[in-house]
Amino acid sequence: MGKKSSSKIAIIAALTSMYPTFAAPQQGGAGASGGAPAGFQVDFGISTGLTFDDNFKLSVGGGGGTSTIWDTRLDFGISNVTQVDTLLLRGSGVLRFAEIPGRSLSGFESPDLRFSYMRDGINSRLSLDARYRHVDREFLDPFKVEQEEQQSGGLIGGGGTLTQRIAGLTWQTGLSGPLGFSATLKHDERDYAGIDPLLVGRLYDRETDSIQTTTSFRVSPVTSLFFNAGLTHYQAQDAALTDRTTRDVSVGIQQDINPVLVLNGQIGFTEIETDTSLPVPATTTRDGISSSFTLTQTLANGSVWGNIGSSVSTNGTRTTLRFGRDYQLPLGTLSFALGATRGQNGSTDAVGSVSYTRQLQTSDYSISLNRSATTNSASEDLLDTRLSLGYGYAIDNTSRLDVTLNYGLSENQTTGIDIERATLRASYSRALTSDWNLVGGVQLRSYDETAVGDAWSNQLFVTLDRKFSFRP
Repeated sequence: MGKKSSSKIAIIAALTSMYPTFAAPQQGGAGASGGAPAGFQVDFGISTGLTFDDNFKLSVGGGGGTSTIWDTRLDFGISNVTQVDTLLLRGSGVLRFAEIPGRSLSGFESPDLRFSYMRDGINSRLSLDARYRHVDREFLDPFKVEQEEQQSGGLIGGGGTLTQRIAGLTWQTGLSGPLGFSATLKHDERDYAGIDPLLVGRLYDRETDSIQTTTSFRVSPVTSLFFNAGLTHYQAQDAALTDRTTRDVSVGIQQDINPVLVLNGQIGFTEIETDTSLPVPATTTRDGISSSFTLTQTLANGSVWGNIGSSVSTNGTRTTLRFGRDYQLPLGTLSFALGATRGQNGSTDAVGSVSYTRQLQTSDYSISLNRSATTNSASEDLLDTRLSLGYGYAIDNTSRLDVTLNYGLSENQTTGIDIERATLRASYSRALTSDWNLVGGVQLRSYDETAVGDAWSNQLFVTLDRKFSFRP
């Protein structure tokens, strides 16, 4: 990455000026652990599996050749939870032997290490978290990692490796008092290597440093005010050597109009300054009013809400209007939202989401559909559509059948490039003993990109896994 010193200067400046973005204080009792059991515990997991795929690299036009992959995944975790603090350490890696057309792999791959620590005071909380991982992008599920690479554009394929380093620090005080304050520092660094030449312009090294804070005032039992501000510094080794600083400030209110009707409002100002070095040095500035107003009414079986808001990106101001309804059903949940968004380019697009889950005695269903508009770090407007369907059936107490479908369409309104992906997976799982599980099935994948072409693959897999814990 470049310009390391300027990144440090940005963080120092942020600490000095205390520019932040709103971050609501977390709720929960002392020693909240996110599900980790109280006391000291060590967890281990191992899974070994064999995969056969006739076009693992999703080469356009087929003919990618058959790949054989034998992965043995190792997981470990250490947790120590007390009444006042929580320590979590998680790690994983893969012992991989693979024969893929054009290359062979053998050895330890995909190290992933996560650390988090949280300590509660009488009226305050300190949280630390960090992560390091180094992964082969060909082995990543795009529907699981797309949000991580959304800054470049969702659903991007191709190989190469990604090395990611993340660190964060959050301090909160006044958790139970009328005056509260919180500050969050975060560092996110991503380095790519061995990327397909066709993707060099879309996947590139980047580094983001940010500080976010909020000051809240509980004026009365039904009224809370807050002030927030933020500073984010972004650097990228893209074709233009982008160096971008975003500053924003806002004021907001949460008002309980009556016991079942709540107003959340926020209005502020955002300024984005972008410096580029190539082909010639240049500086551009975008600024404008950002806002969000949400009215929510609680009903006997859920809630209904409406929201109107505007946000400022490197392409200008985007305004979005949405209405939604959430239901609590006897055997599941249903929520949906419909709306429209209008960007700086003048086009109006429909956005919305639907989510439905249902749990029966021996089966369960899930449906999720989402359509949203965003602007990525390359100043490209994206319209993303995601569909996920799931069905599970418990054959008996030890075996189960699962079928899932994931579909994604990323429409780049700036470049005109559309990327479409789909994955259909059917699996059968069986508990061999109380500790060992066997999973096998098939997976079909497809990929289609404008001006590139489409690709298909058929996959067979079988996996044996075991997880166990102990307390020393």
